[in-house]
This record gives sequence, C-alpha cells and structure tokens, in this order.
Amino acid sequence: MAYLSMGESHRRITDYLNRFADAINYQDGDSLARLFSVSSDSPSLLSLADALNVFQDANRLIKQSEKFSQFGEVVAPFFRSLQCYRLGNLVDAYGAFEKASNAFIQEFRNWESGWALEALYVIAYEIRVLAERADRELASNGKSPEKLKGAGSFLMKVFGVLAGKGPKRVGALYVTCQLFKIYFKLGTVNLCRSVIRSIETARIFDFEEFPIRDKVTYMYYTGRLEVLNENFPAADQKLSYALTHCCLSKEANIRMILKYLIPVKLSIGILPKKQLLENYDLVEYNNIVEALKRGDLRLLRSALQENEDQYVVILFLRSGVYLVLEKLELQVYQRLLKKIYIIQKQKDPSKAHQVKLEVIVKALKWLEIEMDLDEVECIVAILIYKNLMKGYFAHKSKVVVLSKQDPFPKLNGKPVAS
Repeated sequence: MAYLSMGESHRRITDYLNRFADAINYQDGDSLARLFSVSSDSPSLLSLADALNVFQDANRLIKQSEKFSQFGEVVAPFFRSLQCYRLGNLVDAYGAFEKASNAFIQEFRNWESGWALEALYVIAYEIRVLAERADRELASNGKSPEKLKGAGSFLMKVFGVLAGKGPKRVGALYVTCQLFKIYFKLGTVNLCRSVIRSIETARIFDFEEFPIRDKVTYMYYTGRLEVLNENFPAADQKLSYALTHCCLSKEANIRMILKYLIPVKLSIGILPKKQLLENYDLVEYNNIVEALKRGDLRLLRSALQENEDQYVVILFLRSGVYLVLEKLELQVYQRLLKKIYIIQKQKDPSKAHQVKLEVIVKALKWLEIEMDLDEVECIVAILIYKNLMKGYFAHKSKVVVLSKQDPFPKLNGKPVAS
C-alpha cells in the first residue's frame, strides 16, 4: 500500500462521492455498477480503500455535504466494507456491504424505471462472493459459516422487489441465478423450487424477455436439477438449450454445460465424439464412452471404481453424475450382446439370431467378469423387459432367440427406465 497524504486521500474520497452522485443524478447505471464492484480489485477502488484507511473521517465529509448526505446510508457502510476488504477482514466487509445493499434496495424501490439494474446485478454478485469468502474466514477460525445463508435471504428480498410488474422484472432472472449458485453451494437445492415456480408460473414473467446470458445460466442450473431428479428428457432439453445459446467464446461455460449434458446424452444412447471431449478437456469420459462402444463391462466398472483413476471418480461424485453413469451398465450389456450377434452373423447368418447363454458367459469371462448361466439369463431378461433387446428364451436349450427384425432397438432419446 503506497503512502498517501491526507490531502490526496481527501481528493480521492471526494472524487468517488462526486462520481456516485453524478451516476444517480444522470441515471448512469453502468457507471454506478462499477462503483460497487468490491471484489473486482479495480485500481480505482483499491486506491479509494487506501485513502479511507488514511483519512478516517469520511463520514463527516458525507454528512456535511447536501450533495452527498442524501446517499449517506448507502455510501458510509460501503466505505466501511471497502476498508475491511482492503485489510483482509472479510467477515466485517460482508456485514458492511449487506448494510449498504439494504439501503440501496430502499432507494431502488423508489425509482420507477430499471436504469439501475446493472448496479443491482453487481450488488447481487458481490453479496454472494463476499459471503463465500467471509464463510471461508469464519470456518478457518473455527466458527460457524453463516454468511452465505444470509446472502440467500437478502437475495430473496431483492427477488421480491423485482417480481412486480414493470421494467424492473427483467432483472429477476439474474438474481434467481445467483440464488441457484448459493443453494447449490450450500447443498440446499430444494430451495430452488419456489423460485422456479415464481419464474415459470407467474404471468408477469415472459421467459423470452430475459437477457440471453441469464436464460443460459437458468437453463444450466435447472438442467442440473433435472439430472439430480433423474428426469433425463427434461435435463436434455434444458442443458441443450444452454449449450446452443451459450457464447462460443465462453469455453469454460461450455465445458460446465457439457459436464452434465454428456452423461444425460449417454443415458439416452447418444455418444459424444472423441474430438469434443478433447476440445473441452472432458477426457474423464473417454473410458465411459469407449466401454459403451465396445460393450466392455470391465472397462466401465474400472472407470467408476476408486483405483488409479481415483481423481476421475471424485470428479463424477462431486458433480453429481456418478449415479447417472453407474446406470449405463445395461447399455454395455446390450452392446456386448450385439457384438456377439454380429460375429455369429458373419460366421453363420442362418443361426445369428440364436445366442447361447454359455457364449455370453464366455465373453464375460474373457472380460474377467465371472457370471453363471442363471445370472446371465436374469440380465438378458431385464434387457428384453427394458426393450433394449427384442427376443425370447428357449429355456430348455438355454438359448436367447433374437427377433429377426431390429433385435437391438435404439433408445431414440429415451432413457433406460430404472
């Protein structure tokens, strides 16, 4: 922190106050937004923080000026937040920022137009980010992290302000997305439901009115919720929307969407190309895809077990897609039987549709998977029941008689029912 004189500190604080007042008087939402961006570590705000820590009487400056005093309840606690942030005291920085944000919301209610929405977006973002950092500080000091939960309550209040009629309602989806991020972080995703109901059932909201950025984020999070609920057709629809409308330059965002969309596509029988996995550094799916292609149950199981690829398994567990991938076993069995069928067809086309159970047992044994005839019969029965295979058993001869027409139907976008 460079040394500042009292005079220079006074000038920097006055300059900020003038810019704040001008932004409101001229309804300059973009300029106002930049003045709230604490965690951006912008040079101008860091230099202001240094000035505040030298010139300790900024509150007097605010109160003595008619121009600044009308915004005192917003600016004074914001200054306190900025000071604490610069000194690394994140718990107090969050507390002061929440106080400034509450005061801003009271002002925002009185403005008829939505000119200050960009500033509100920054406040919603900062509330979440500062709360996360404050909670890490609390946890490191052995205290209960509680600020992120408080940030969620504050944002619900903001959502209420935006959920009325008028131009401000287009801001509701951005705040919803910030709430989703909080609920997913806290593991309280059930709280998403009430906000989703408000967005999707309220007549005042027209989804197409919202900014594309917010629609993509919303579809991403609601798609993840559908994955957790194992509603794969809905997950496919939402995540595919997010992918289609995501800006191509946002590679990190595309990767995040694909991380969930790929398991969903796999569950409905659609395999991604290897090039896609390499382009977006999703190589953890390589063995899963290869296992499905080859009908290799051993490869699938090893990819989902904690062995030398423990890191990959942890990735699947953390992202919540492990259970989705685990249910791909039936598709692998189907592809194994299809390979056996193709090999038999090449050798003797007249008997290709008759597959002996002992041949399947031998194929599994070659994959180092021990199963007896009864276990294999049970699996084949499930495949027939799930419509992954068309045919019937000839029990006496222990043979599966496959349909001569389309013995291995495609999923056609439908998941294998559990």
